[in-house]
Amino acid sequence: MIDEILRAGLDAPRKQRHTVKRIFARLSDEHTMIDVSYQVVRAYVAARKPEIRTEAGHGPAEVFVPQSHRPGMEAEADFGEVAIRLRGTTP
Repeated sequence: MIDEILRAGLDAPRKQRHTVKRIFARLSDEHTMIDVSYQVVRAYVAARKPEIRTEAGHGPAEVFVPQSHRPGMEAEADFGEVAIRLRGTTP
C-alpha cells in the first residue's frame, strides 16, 4: 500500500505529495493498521522512496562515480601564494 502511495506521488506537484504523517494516517484510517508504529512507516518510506524514484526513472541510480587513476598519472593543483618558514628563515 505504501509503495502505491509513493508511486502515485511521483507525478504530483511537490506540495500535494503525501508526507509520512499522512501515509501513516491513511494506513490507520483506511486499512485499520493499528499494529504498525509511525517509526516503522517512517523507516520504510525513507528506504523505499529513493528506490521507487529510481525504478520510475526520476532519480539517479548512483550518485557516487568511482574513479581510478594510476598513482602519478593525474594531479590537481590550486594556485596561490604561500609563505614558508624553513628552519626559522623565510626564503
